[in-house]
Amino acid sequence: MSSPQLRYAKGSDLSFHSLEGSPALRVIWQDNLCIPMGGVRCVFPLSHPNTHFSVHDANGDEVCLFEDLNELEDESRRAVQQFLDRRYFTPKIEKVESLTQDGGMWLFKVLTSRGMSEFYVRSWRDSSYELKPGRWMIMSVDGKRYEIPDLEALDVRSRQLVEQLW
Repeated sequence: MSSPQLRYAKGSDLSFHSLEGSPALRVIWQDNLCIPMGGVRCVFPLSHPNTHFSVHDANGDEVCLFEDLNELEDESRRAVQQFLDRRYFTPKIEKVESLTQDGGMWLFKVLTSRGMSEFYVRSWRDSSYELKPGRWMIMSVDGKRYEIPDLEALDVRSRQLVEQLW
């Protein structure tokens, strides 16, 4: 039994359209393949968020890969960027207002790139990881992601609050 062949597409051969009232995209590949309820995933969402994308159908099966958003027509690029913004929504923490224990969990009150937010983390060790030195990803108990792009860029008090978790 052979494995399915990975297919590559040129961005110029793809078009993406937002569907009113739906989180999905209509994808047309070379005017002969239409995926009415498709989507896009970043192949490397943390290290290369602007290159290497996977196009999938409503079942989540991969249809093809394309390399660069800049290869797409303007309307398609906007539709894909909006889709990816929803899929990979990750507010960036700019300041930690407070960090307290509450019922065996840590309650974070933070200022993010999207405004004030509060979230709970069960265990720092299990809910966070360092992507590269000083860059942290945090998963809340409800599955939301938050990022500290550069721990050293935070103010002194914010750094002290986070560092108490180690």
